[in-house]
Amino acid sequence: MERVAATTLSCPADALRDEEVERTRTFLRLGWLVAAGTVIAVLVVPGDRRIAAALLATVSLAVLGSLWLDRELRTPGKPHVRGLDALAFAAIACGQLGILYVGCFSAAPLIVALGLLVFCRTEHRASAITVYLLAAGSHAVVAALVIAGAIRDPGFYPVRLACSIEAQIAGQLILQQAYAICFFLARMTRKSSLRAIEDLQRATRLAAQRDAQVAELRLDLDRAQKIGGPGRFTGHVVGSWELGAVLGRGAMGEVYEATQVATGRPAAVKLLRRELLGDPRHVERFLREVRIAGSIDSPHVVKVLEASSPLDLLPFPLPFPLPFLAMERLRGKTLGELLRAGPFTGPRLGALVGQIAEAIDRAHAAGIVHRDLKPHNLFLTDDGTWKVLDFGVALLGEPAGTLTRGAAVGTPAYMAPEQARGEPVDHRADLYALGAVIYRCLTGRVPFVARDTPALLYAVVHILPLRPSAFGPISSHSEAFLQIALAKARDARFDSGAELAGAFADFDTREK
Repeated sequence: MERVAATTLSCPADALRDEEVERTRTFLRLGWLVAAGTVIAVLVVPGDRRIAAALLATVSLAVLGSLWLDRELRTPGKPHVRGLDALAFAAIACGQLGILYVGCFSAAPLIVALGLLVFCRTEHRASAITVYLLAAGSHAVVAALVIAGAIRDPGFYPVRLACSIEAQIAGQLILQQAYAICFFLARMTRKSSLRAIEDLQRATRLAAQRDAQVAELRLDLDRAQKIGGPGRFTGHVVGSWELGAVLGRGAMGEVYEATQVATGRPAAVKLLRRELLGDPRHVERFLREVRIAGSIDSPHVVKVLEASSPLDLLPFPLPFPLPFLAMERLRGKTLGELLRAGPFTGPRLGALVGQIAEAIDRAHAAGIVHRDLKPHNLFLTDDGTWKVLDFGVALLGEPAGTLTRGAAVGTPAYMAPEQARGEPVDHRADLYALGAVIYRCLTGRVPFVARDTPALLYAVVHILPLRPSAFGPISSHSEAFLQIALAKARDARFDSGAELAGAFADFDTREK
């Protein structure tokens, strides 16, 4: 199914394109004032009546066209190349008629030269050159005919008869220099603006990448400080598992390295923290993770070996109910750890996308939305298999907000817009998160960076991420893919993990 992204990601050229629209609208308003002054001058100052009639007619048509163009420019994202070119040609026609009316060697050409500063900043180089050649060339032809004596200067401020041919040529050369200077200033200032925006984005990109890496390093440091040593329940037996060293600690529980008492089989056992047992919400959330993790049949979801209920009791000296979840012991690295080495691209990224997309579809078939896909919840085992971890905040076929009280749940940088608003979510929120993970892999930064969580959530809902090509050599095919994957409206995104993975593989093939 062919999809068109509902949004456009911004880049330096887009920024200058928006600036060109605003600059043109300002020029149109100034042009209306100039047109009014021209009409008054033609009525007051005597001159060639035929040229005056042509000038008034051309000005009237240009004003009508500019009114239409001003209305068209209010539509964001709409191409306006032909309209801007037509406006430039009309302005040149008005300018040349005005020069003829006033005089070829008067100050009137300066208005045309100033117009070149506006029109020649366009992103279309061919249009800029055409406008310059028409403006400078038409004036040069008329001046040459006057200097040669083929025609007389028809303006009411003509060149004096006593003026030598050399002086006339020198005056025309000065005016041509003014045209050329305005043209080159317009082109150079555009290049300088693009370079400045690109430098700013490069600095912003480096800062964002460092922020992302620092945040991930902090998470790793927190984990490192919490693992490797004995925990509160080290040496105890839960179910059929004897607990060893702590592998990790989180807000809700601890994960222990464990071995099966009867067989010595390795595992990772997650326990709910004892201080949370008195809160039914936390107990139910933990039990929900138990149900969810055990209900997804996929090689790309961590396998559940054994689970308990709150009625299970630990042996003496811990006579209180303590739910646990025994999972396969994984060895490898999280995507967050792998990203510390730089962008994660090529076949490695293709394998991640295909396997995680399959896990999302399996979860969807079981009525499950993970809601917290991010690099630290995606694990690459030593045998090359990707696994989805941590279903602690997943949604299992229940009304939104029953356990989260309608709050936004997940990691803000990878949340879908509807999730950031605290609205009900479906599997497309997980597909959006996978798109954000792909963006992070390709660019080295998350799609959105903000000073605090509220500002970050606002950006997720309302602001477009920068184009990935602003951060490196990324093709237009990958950008088109991310436009769909990160669309604000869920209906504009991919419908399934298989569709997303297929589109990613297709775009990846086009790049090669």
